[in-house]
Amino acid sequence: MKKKKLLHRIFVVPSFIVLFSLLAVFILFQIISDQYVKALTSDALKNEMDNIGSVTFFAESDDEDVEDTALIVPVMHLVIDAGGNLVSPTPPWYYDYEVKTASALAGIIADSPDAYKDSHHKLNVNDNFYLVQAGDYKGFIENGVFVPDNESKDSKDYYVLFYINITPMQKFIDRVNLVLMAALVLSGIGSIFFLFLTTRQANKDFEALKDYLISIGKKGRESLASPESNYSEIEAVITTVNEMSEMLAESENIQKRFFQNASHELKTPLMSIQGYAEGIKYHVIPKEEATDVILKESAKMADLINEILFLSKMEACEPEFEDVDISAIIAEVADNFRLMAKEKNINIICETKTASIVSADVKLIERLISNLLSNGIRYAKSEITLSCETSDKETIIKVSDDGDGIDKEDIPHIFERFYKGKGGKFGIGLSMASDIAKLHKGRLEVVSGENGTIFTLILPQISHTFSKNSLHF
Repeated sequence: MKKKKLLHRIFVVPSFIVLFSLLAVFILFQIISDQYVKALTSDALKNEMDNIGSVTFFAESDDEDVEDTALIVPVMHLVIDAGGNLVSPTPPWYYDYEVKTASALAGIIADSPDAYKDSHHKLNVNDNFYLVQAGDYKGFIENGVFVPDNESKDSKDYYVLFYINITPMQKFIDRVNLVLMAALVLSGIGSIFFLFLTTRQANKDFEALKDYLISIGKKGRESLASPESNYSEIEAVITTVNEMSEMLAESENIQKRFFQNASHELKTPLMSIQGYAEGIKYHVIPKEEATDVILKESAKMADLINEILFLSKMEACEPEFEDVDISAIIAEVADNFRLMAKEKNINIICETKTASIVSADVKLIERLISNLLSNGIRYAKSEITLSCETSDKETIIKVSDDGDGIDKEDIPHIFERFYKGKGGKFGIGLSMASDIAKLHKGRLEVVSGENGTIFTLILPQISHTFSKNSLHF
């Protein structure tokens, strides 16, 4: 299916809306002006038709809806007998144009006189506009004037045509129409031109953004300079792209460091294993000494591989949350590490007497606590303390040791993946612990000094959204 172009749609649709709106305004003005003229003249025509032959004033009328404006509209009439002859008014007339107008009107209505009886019509006569309406009357002509009379024996049937000269009003309306049309055309052209310029500029900005994205995507080539736009929306997209580009660059650097560190960490024990294996083969190194080193380095490689596998599974799967007593988990993990700590004469103190229920993935939380304990055993002198406190909204878990503390230059980087501080193992454990905390909508903080280091895990006491995907190890 062929996709529509957004910019074309942005230009075409508003353009049609502008044109149709202007056309609607013009048509609406025509309707309103026509209704105004009819309203202004219809009462005058009706009054003249009802009161022909007598002098009346609207002020004396019983019709309260009659407007004063009808009084200033002069109404004239022509009387035609059954033979089609003009009988009133009779010559001489004051002006020649009255004769021409009367003759022209008589000629127009001669073909279909009944068409003008029911409602008024607008006629163009000698470049003048007239509103006309006719009616049948009985009466007689007296001194050139028609006198309506239905009772007199001398009364005859006459056809009376009433007309109003609306040329001044029509010319005014035509002039307004011309001005309005010019204004509408100019505003329409201006609006469409503005839309065209806007969409063209937006199209240029999008093209520049597209080229910029392509240049970023081409590895091994320098990207174009960051484009600029006068539109805040496009500028926001450019800013987001720049941030994303920096994140991608950082991710690539992390991957490079990962491969470098992983290769180095695997290469060192492999070389040791290879060297001691050759020593056994050529009877240079005693078997007991060689096997101890081979087992130690193999265990080191296994630990690194397990860390990498756990990390990849954690990133590929979504955690499965459930309500658990984190105090019990802390106590269980602490028991698992007591033998390792005892071998180094380190005492583990677990201060978790009160149950603390949180929503968590058990395997991930166990790994987080295990990484903190393992790190503490590596640096502690004699004691590691685990505690768990609960507030209204948070659960606070602390793992502290009495070691020499972390170097100040290492503290900002200890949660970075593959960053190894002094005495570090692989540079994965603490970064993994921080990631697990974030997955639980929490955070992992560290405070370190000469008297030891305290890692603080803060978890919210809120329900998480359960996921169908889970971790399987």
